[in-house]
Amino acid sequence: FERAAMQGHAQSRHNLANWEVQKGNNDRAVRHLLISAKMGDDNSVDNIKRAFEAGFATKDQYAKALKGYQDAVEEMKSHDRDEAKRLGF
Repeated sequence: FERAAMQGHAQSRHNLANWEVQKGNNDRAVRHLLISAKMGDDNSVDNIKRAFEAGFATKDQYAKALKGYQDAVEEMKSHDRDEAKRLGF
């Protein structure tokens, strides 16, 4: 997972966060989730929300994750993608 995460694979970064939680490294897990949320991974945003509710992430970290996710989704939008989706691809 580490190599894929370092090369920009959002799901691998999310998986690293889960692994860090299992090891009790909540701070590292939140950092991985922030990165993957900023890459457009919606599951990471959900997990940061849960971490915030449990007291493991700050309000600022949750806000940064949301903003980063929204920016990533906006950046991925294109007319061609919308048209392909409309056509059922």
